[in-house]
Amino acid sequence: MKHIIYSLFTLFILVLSSCSNEEQFQTIVPASISFVHEDGSPLLQGECINPTTNYAILIKTNSEGNGVFIPTQIEYTLNGVLYVMSFISDGEKSNTIQLISGQNKAEIVGTSLSAYIYFNTHDNFELVE
Repeated sequence: MKHIIYSLFTLFILVLSSCSNEEQFQTIVPASISFVHEDGSPLLQGECINPTTNYAILIKTNSEGNGVFIPTQIEYTLNGVLYVMSFISDGEKSNTIQLISGQNKAEIVGTSLSAYIYFNTHDNFELVE
C-alpha cells in the first residue's frame, strides 16, 4: 500500500512540475540608423559639420511579440569598423563617434538599414588679402 501511495505521489509531482506556462518573449529588431548630434538631435540635410563638435550614431529599435524582452546585441559598422550596441528593451540608443574626412557610412549588419554623411575638412587653406 505504501508503494502505491509513494508511486501516486511521485506521479502527481511529476505532472505538476511538467505543467508550466509557456513564457512569451519580445524580440528587439532594428528600425533605423542615423547620424545625430551628440545630444541626439538630428543632423539636418545640408547642415554644416563643425569639426570641434561631437556627433553620434543613433539606432532606433522596435519590438516584436509579447512578453519578456530578450536582451539583444545589434551589430553595426561605421566606415567599415564593426561595433555592437546592446538593447534590453525597444527604443533608441546612441554612441558618440568621430567623423572622418569624406564619406561616412553607417550600416546595421544583416539588414538594408544604412546612413551616409559627407564631412569635408578645410585643411591647408590660406587667407589671401
